[in-house]
Amino acid sequence: MARFLSKLKHVIKINDITPALLEKWGPEECATRSVLATAYRLTHYLNWDDLIYGHITTRIPGNEDHLLINPYGIHYTEVTASNLIKINSAGKLVDQGSAKFPFQPTGAVIHSAIHTNRPDLGCLMHIHSEPGIAVSAAVEKIEPIIQANVELGEISYHDFRGVIFNSEDKEPLSKDFPAPSKTLIMRNHGLLTGGETIEEAFNKMHFLHQVCQCYVNCGYIHTPIPASKLINQQILESSVYGNEECRYDTAPGVQEFEALARLLDYQGLETGYPYSEASKHILERNIK
Repeated sequence: MARFLSKLKHVIKINDITPALLEKWGPEECATRSVLATAYRLTHYLNWDDLIYGHITTRIPGNEDHLLINPYGIHYTEVTASNLIKINSAGKLVDQGSAKFPFQPTGAVIHSAIHTNRPDLGCLMHIHSEPGIAVSAAVEKIEPIIQANVELGEISYHDFRGVIFNSEDKEPLSKDFPAPSKTLIMRNHGLLTGGETIEEAFNKMHFLHQVCQCYVNCGYIHTPIPASKLINQQILESSVYGNEECRYDTAPGVQEFEALARLLDYQGLETGYPYSEASKHILERNIK
């Protein structure tokens, strides 16, 4: 999984917020920047990245009109808390951050369109993983075939209309991703998930990617799924309830995200993640 991390001779720390930047942006924005930068690093760690393409955006606490997005031109292993770019919901630059790279207009259009229409989603994650692209190109509708489907909820679909550059593309995209759906298949393109938090959007993507990988591995890209292999709706609904009951006292996706973030901290990447007390305890025990 860690294709490049183990080979890098220079450790690029994730939480590179200086005292001056802390004063400029404030503690809440700086903490959000660290979590988002951690999500970019983990996207690479899990082999979901596509060169410099794809985006994860999140709203700035205290200013719902402002979003953080990655600089266009740097690798996911280079994303840090300080070099994330701040834009507004209209896709205009607000703060360049520490990098001299621009942001990608396509990403700004896609993400600002959905953020504007979906105030319930604090974070959006869009990737071009190989199984995700395969499913987006070949599968008409995602069917419930494995346990991971339980986590996806209502799945939305958006037909490919060409590369998204213009503001005219916003309305069709936003209409195709209505609440309460947090999972979007962008046909012939890739995958997109949303969540109230970065952690929830990331966790949704994990399960969506897992389902897509199953489609590829089982050959359901080319052949119909046997009816006997489908999970019925009643079982799905009861499983969702059971999943919520067994969760620890954390928001959706936090336990899973913390477990992955700890892996980066063990490698000296200094995520700056605001861990729960349980995670802080295990980190202190394992990092001597």
